[in-house]
Amino acid sequence: MPSADWSRRRAVDVHDETANIFASEYSSDDALDSPFRYGRSLIDRAWAQCVAKLPPQATCLDIGCGVGVYMERLLAAGFSVTGIEPSAEMRRLAAEHVPAALVSGGSVLDLKFEAESFDFAFAIEVFRYLNTADNEAGHREVVRVLKRGGLYFGTYVNKWALDGFRPFAWVNATAARLRGVPPRYHVEFETPASIETKLLAAGFSQVVVHGAMFAPLRMLHKLSRGLARNVAKQTMPHENTLSDSAWGRPFAGHLIAIARR
Repeated sequence: MPSADWSRRRAVDVHDETANIFASEYSSDDALDSPFRYGRSLIDRAWAQCVAKLPPQATCLDIGCGVGVYMERLLAAGFSVTGIEPSAEMRRLAAEHVPAALVSGGSVLDLKFEAESFDFAFAIEVFRYLNTADNEAGHREVVRVLKRGGLYFGTYVNKWALDGFRPFAWVNATAARLRGVPPRYHVEFETPASIETKLLAAGFSQVVVHGAMFAPLRMLHKLSRGLARNVAKQTMPHENTLSDSAWGRPFAGHLIAIARR
């Protein structure tokens, strides 16, 4: 099994390699055109609902801020925001959206901030790249820097998602092991129950887990872009029932955790 150090390094390397792809995905608002945009549109909807609950001039921390899109939205809404991003390429692109001084390198495992510094902290597609021990340490750091009553928003990869990402990742990891090389990157899979348990253990007082993206759109896009688009058009209006109901949540592509310090 790859070491934690390897998982961290590969997470940074992969985002250096794909930074321009991320920037391109964020440049379009067509949620039906790619599984990334579809999933992000649902994540964004839940994220915006959290932001709407923040007090005026709230202090916000974007963990793994990427190209700075979410920071830009928060600044436009009048909030104070700081970003950390270990990928140099991502930080370079973030400077096109927000002042470069607001973004620094760093890790969720060692947040360089005083305790109880932020009203809101969020980590979108961050913890999925870190192993279990690093997830636990990172969650504790988020709790430490949040003010009492502060809000956390995080996304995770669902172990039993209908898009088949877990068996796909297993096949790739097995093939890499047979070739004597490490997999492209680590993927940490979760369930709604495991996320709730881990966040409560880290010190959060309240945890709610939502599901997003029910249809196997990543798989469908590989088969036919037109078919995937038509399926997405049909599922989008019904996502609350399909992916965030008690029966659908365990099979959604994304898990969204919202927790109170």
